[in-house]
Amino acid sequence: MAKESHSYVVATSVSNMNDRRLQLVVAVLILFAAVSPVAAQENNLTTITIEVVDDERDSVQGVTVTAEWGANSVSADTASNGMVLLDVPRDERIEITIEHPDYVRNFPYVIDNADQQRVELDVSERSSLSVGVDTNSGPIANARVTLIMDDRTVANGNTSRDGTFSVETLEAGEYTLTVEKPTYYTINRTIEVDGETNINLNLNTGGVTTEFIIVDPHFSPPESVADATISISGVGDVQTLGDGRAVARIPINTEVPVTVTKPEYTGINRTLIVNESGQTRTYELTRQPRLNLTTASDRIIAGESVSVEVTNAYEEPVQGVTITRNTESVGQTNENGELTVTIPNAESYELIARQESVESEPVFIRGVNVVGSTAEPTTTPTSTSSAPSLIPNIANAGALPIIGVIATISVITALIVAGIFTLRRWVPLSAFESTHPSAVFASNLRFTC
Repeated sequence: MAKESHSYVVATSVSNMNDRRLQLVVAVLILFAAVSPVAAQENNLTTITIEVVDDERDSVQGVTVTAEWGANSVSADTASNGMVLLDVPRDERIEITIEHPDYVRNFPYVIDNADQQRVELDVSERSSLSVGVDTNSGPIANARVTLIMDDRTVANGNTSRDGTFSVETLEAGEYTLTVEKPTYYTINRTIEVDGETNINLNLNTGGVTTEFIIVDPHFSPPESVADATISISGVGDVQTLGDGRAVARIPINTEVPVTVTKPEYTGINRTLIVNESGQTRTYELTRQPRLNLTTASDRIIAGESVSVEVTNAYEEPVQGVTITRNTESVGQTNENGELTVTIPNAESYELIARQESVESEPVFIRGVNVVGSTAEPTTTPTSTSSAPSLIPNIANAGALPIIGVIATISVITALIVAGIFTLRRWVPLSAFESTHPSAVFASNLRFTC
């Protein structure tokens, strides 16, 4: 019994030892798994040695240097020798900036592919700049100020209501200062910034003469367009002369909307950029698309045809224009812009010319019937012979002059006869015969009548 109890104790001890060994192995594996990424990450880092120096090439102590990549960064301060070591990811793009109460950099120092390397970081004494802009009448607000060093823009912005623009942190050194505002002459100046620097600038307004030339490109070469109206925003309207030219004075350094119009032409809208020197601008103006429909006659015998002609806005024949008669298509114009259209009945027809989206004004033609009739001549019997008709026969146009002469003689003769009969009524024939040489003629005339 005692022997069996001893065997059980030995077996239990062996089992417990195996469990502890298993736990130890698991713990080692877990630790290895946790340490491996860290080691791998450390192996992917590279150390950058940075030395900060001033304009005199002296080391600067106590400068906080920050290296940034993506959303991550690392910082450290320079030692008495102006040096600092920073561990950054290998092959990353690194931007290095500094902070110090007395020294600044205008731009970050950039490393495109980080590797173990040494960087000399230049810093400059902290300076500031205040720019005042005004005219003879007072400060100018919203003037654009740009500060450039080594072809790089360091700062820019607009002047405030009191006409000032300030930059609190700048490297000391030489800059190009530009101040500009519409309608004013632009100032470009080289300045030296050292410590607290204040500069005052005076702007002057101005205008330049701009010549406009308006032409119609339909012709070759383009022809001048006279009497075109050029509307310039903020300036007014000018009108082209016979040579298509017009002149206007426009404020400098502006962008002004320009509209060119003329009746029966398609207007244009442009933006004109005006600098500080005179210029000439040529704009093209074309006539609005138009079709003109004309006919040889507005009345035609029913069943006959009429010739129509179609021209464009330049009075040129247009080929391929569809002609409709009361909305029915009857054909297209030839190369001369012509088409023969039949008028079938004695009624009114509407003709319209169409090409794409352009349509002419309607033209109306009436078909008429021919009514043939012959009037029988009538005669008025007289004691001698029938008098010629006083109404000429319009069918014989060539006889009109002769008929007019005969009619005139007949009227004169009738007036003379009427006058003689009137005279006989009031004056005795015997008295008339004794006092007038024509008594014999009157007596004979009375006998004849």
